[in-house]
Amino acid sequence: MHNNLMLIPTDKNIKTITDMRENAIKLLAEVKNQGLVYVFQHSNPAAVILSMDEFKRIYELLEDHLDELEAEKLSREERGIGIPLATVIKKYQKQTRV
Repeated sequence: MHNNLMLIPTDKNIKTITDMRENAIKLLAEVKNQGLVYVFQHSNPAAVILSMDEFKRIYELLEDHLDELEAEKLSREERGIGIPLATVIKKYQKQTRV
């Protein structure tokens, strides 16, 4: 994980399409080292390349956030009367004896 991930394009994390074309292996090494690299085409941002570790970290954060939203939504739902756990246990104990 890259705790010092720089989300602002700087001369250290910007590459061009030409850089990609001419030395893809070096570019991938820089991505792995830095966490991400911005790719520019004709002086305009064209893409961001993330390392797998950084992609996984961001994906897990997104999943956690979506889980929190779902839990919040479910917590607002009406719950109804419910059935005591002891009643459920007795019902299934009777079924397994038969």
